[in-house]
Amino acid sequence: MYREINEDIYDLRERLRTKEKLESLRSMAMEELRKKKQSMEELRNILQKEEKDVLKLEGMSLSSFFLNIIGKKEDKLDEERKEYLGAKMQYDECILAIKELENEIEEYNKDLINYSEVKEEYEQLINKKQDMIINEDTHRGRKLRDLLNKINELKLDIKEVKEAIHAGENALTALLDMKQPLESAHGWGVWDMLGGGFFTDIIKHSKIEDANKISYDVQQYLKRFQKELADVNEFTDIEVNIGSFATFADFFFDGLFADWFVQSKINESISNVENAYSRVESILSDLNRNLDIMQREMQSVEEEINMILER
Repeated sequence: MYREINEDIYDLRERLRTKEKLESLRSMAMEELRKKKQSMEELRNILQKEEKDVLKLEGMSLSSFFLNIIGKKEDKLDEERKEYLGAKMQYDECILAIKELENEIEEYNKDLINYSEVKEEYEQLINKKQDMIINEDTHRGRKLRDLLNKINELKLDIKEVKEAIHAGENALTALLDMKQPLESAHGWGVWDMLGGGFFTDIIKHSKIEDANKISYDVQQYLKRFQKELADVNEFTDIEVNIGSFATFADFFFDGLFADWFVQSKINESISNVENAYSRVESILSDLNRNLDIMQREMQSVEEEINMILER
């Protein structure tokens, strides 16, 4: 029952591999063409410069006149002509290489037309065989069903972790945005304590107000991150320790903006931002490590499924 479909799968897999090789060769040729075109522009500029140097000496420029007087014009002209011819040869070789690469790419494109639907045909046949095996009441059928279920679970877990990572990265960016005006306020505050005067005090409070405006966004990003971490813990096998993080987005802002006239309050706020940043960064490191493990596991499961389907 499976012999004919297995032979078709083998043939399509072979054609798919040929297509991938052609695409890889075309990609390399296109990259080489990009570099050659860049070199062509550089060589064209050099060629134009060398041509100008030759024309300048052949004409009646002041430098040409003096070289003629001292009898060195012809030597200099020969040297400039050699440099021009050298640049011309390099430029012409580059033009030729570009044409050859363009022809090569065109040939790859023509060849690839013959493989335009091979991937879809292969996937359709694999899906057909997959459906056949899934419906078998055999060890292979049960194994395939388990593996496909595992793939679906991993995809959902990876989605949850990626959403948490995205939320955490947004929180880090917001924290950095908030830290900048706080540090600026700190600097102006030091100057103010040293007798900076009225304008120093105004600038300091302007920076404090900037941080105050950003604080709402920071709070929202941290709460979003907290929610995504809760989803990771609830829907995956990953355990992210969010202990003190439950009040993370709240403690951070309690009373921080009520009285900013004291320099120690600014220092305390910078410390809170740094602690928050460190905490988020540490959790993100754990999430990325788990994401890498899950992606490698999914790759392994997919390879196991392919072995069953392509065997």
